[in-house]
Order: sequence, then structure tokens, then C-alpha cells
Amino acid sequence: MADRPALTNELWNRLTEALGLPEDADAETVVSTVEDLVTKPEPKPEEIAAAAGLTPTVLTQLRHDAEQGRILAAAETKRKVTEVVHAALGKGKITPARVSHWVTMIEADPTMADTLASIPDEFAVPINAIGHGVGGERAVAEEAEWFR
Repeated sequence: MADRPALTNELWNRLTEALGLPEDADAETVVSTVEDLVTKPEPKPEEIAAAAGLTPTVLTQLRHDAEQGRILAAAETKRKVTEVVHAALGKGKITPARVSHWVTMIEADPTMADTLASIPDEFAVPINAIGHGVGGERAVAEEAEWFR
């Protein structure tokens, strides 16, 4: 067996403190504590709740409330994403056929909302009318004789 370095007092004190043992604990106590920690099965949520003084009914209610919170948070996220995408649709940034695509993309990667915001207005669909004059000014300096 190879020689192993002895634990310094500082290392021994750190080890016993981490294990919750007094500094004057003997080596056998330290080893058995480590073995217990390594081989001890993970506690079940019910055991943890009981140790905290929670009844099974309260634990069930807490689980239900947590699930409802997750559902509400997901619904709010979906609402916000849909709102952002429909705002882009209203500005002509995307076509109606691409709405569900953008919703899916932003849900998968929230940074895609920045990409959608960077698309210029009326990129996919012109919203404002173009091609006619606004107001009463004449577009030509002089009308042709045959036009009158």
C-alpha cells in the first residue's frame, strides 16, 4: 500500500466541520459518518415534509398549488408571445401564415422576439396605401390637352 499523506489539523477541522462533528472526533467516527452519508438513500419528499411538520394533506395541497402556478406561468408566457407576434402582424412585419411559426420559435428561443422586432414595418405586407397622391396638389406640372 502506498504511503498517504496525513491530514493536517486544518484539513481535519474542515472535514469534521463539514460533517457536523466536533473537532475532537476520532477517525472511526469520521469514517462511519462518511459511510452513512454515502450509503444513505435519498429521502422521499413525504419524509422531508414529515420532518418539517407538514401533513400529507398539506403536502398534496402544496404540490397542487405548485402545478397550478406552473400552468398559469406557462399561459402568461404564451399570451405575451402571442401578443408580440400579433403586434408584428399588425405592422406588416410578417404574414398571417407565419404567426404560428413565430409563436413556436419565440417559445423555443425567447431571443427570437428581438429578431422579430428588428424586422422593418411593412416588410412582408404593405399596410399604408402607395401609388396615389395625398392632398389636392397636381402630380404633373401641366396636364396634356387630350386629358381634359
